[in-house]
Amino acid sequence: MSLLVDIATSALEPGYAAAAARRSSAASTRPRALLVCGTVLAATLLVVIAAVQAHQRAPAASRNRERLLAQVQAHDATIAALQRRLDAARADTTRLQDAALASTAAGERLSARLGSEELAAGTVAVTGPGLRVTLDDDPQGRNRVLDRDLQGVVNALWAAGAEAIAVDGQRLTAESAIRQAGEAILVNFQPVTPPYDVQAIGDPVALETSFGASRSAATMRAYGQLYGLRFHYGRESALSLPAAPGLSLRYARSEVTEGSR
Repeated sequence: MSLLVDIATSALEPGYAAAAARRSSAASTRPRALLVCGTVLAATLLVVIAAVQAHQRAPAASRNRERLLAQVQAHDATIAALQRRLDAARADTTRLQDAALASTAAGERLSARLGSEELAAGTVAVTGPGLRVTLDDDPQGRNRVLDRDLQGVVNALWAAGAEAIAVDGQRLTAESAIRQAGEAILVNFQPVTPPYDVQAIGDPVALETSFGASRSAATMRAYGQLYGLRFHYGRESALSLPAAPGLSLRYARSEVTEGSR
């Protein structure tokens, strides 16, 4: 009886049972494997399609970029030509104005006053002795001159008695701004690059003495020792500063109210 019970309860040998179990497991995992393969193939197909489309659109994008670049360059050339014409017209106006005012003593006094006002406003190019200050980034590229460093130097030069200042050829006026834009520094909304050349017209000895004793100069010397920033200044016998570009004139207007009519 025990043999019949064993045969009834274990109809298959252990080897046959294991083989049947493996076939059952393989049958259950086959759909999952097919699903994974299908997903990989679909993703690969999408990548290939995107690459083909990008390759097809690349020439058009390149042409658009070149066309925009050509337009920007043409506008820049037009602006530069207009600026040259404006500078020439200003020079002619100044020459005629000086000739007209020189005929009388009152005119000469007015001409001198206009000259000082134009110098302060930055509307005319100027030449003369002064001080040149140079700031540059760390040679290793780890530390950079910031907008506040240039601001401090410029303010110290004004305080030292500078009559006119330019940074990398950008003449500073009461409307000028020195500010950071990402990793670039803008002066008069124009990007400037290191080494930053700051030129100040004035009495060279007085400028050097006062600026050298300023807090800004001390700070830049400390930055040179701590962070590797390069800082140097020295007297110059002849500096040439351009007129400030794009100055806009503002006129006072009387405000008429209803009660005053």
